[in-house]
Amino acid sequence: MVNRFFLLASLSVLTMLVVGCGGGVSMPKTVPVTGTVTLDGKPVDGATVSLISEEGSITSSGKSDSSGKFTLTTIIGSKTAPGAVVGKHKVVVAKTTSNGAAATSDPKEMMAKMLTNPANTSEVKETSLVPKKYSSPASSNIEVEVTQAGPNDLKVDLSSK
Repeated sequence: MVNRFFLLASLSVLTMLVVGCGGGVSMPKTVPVTGTVTLDGKPVDGATVSLISEEGSITSSGKSDSSGKFTLTTIIGSKTAPGAVVGKHKVVVAKTTSNGAAATSDPKEMMAKMLTNPANTSEVKETSLVPKKYSSPASSNIEVEVTQAGPNDLKVDLSSK
């Protein structure tokens, strides 16, 4: 399935890989971070919860389970560390679904279809399952602080209103 979030996430990972491949890049110190994400008081299953550091250079992410619980991991280049860096972060939550119009069981077939006719990607209709404002650090308006002392058990309460 091809959707905008997947493409943006792929570009972010590619950027981190390129930056992470430099000789002097080291993994920052992280602390454990867990939490629960809810929408109108109900747990959100399968949401990607991301913390973006105050300077915007480090992102930590995790996927919520059926009870809305998530555990964050920081990824820089090919290195990973559990948790997030200490400091202030913007919170982004995304959960989308696609109609699967361009889906195929063969990835080579899907890529060939996209390369020969890029309009095929417009057949895919993406639907956000949480309000779209939460999928951008500019509009989510949720900030948290991760502390060295912890515990860093975040409550991310979303509202559909």
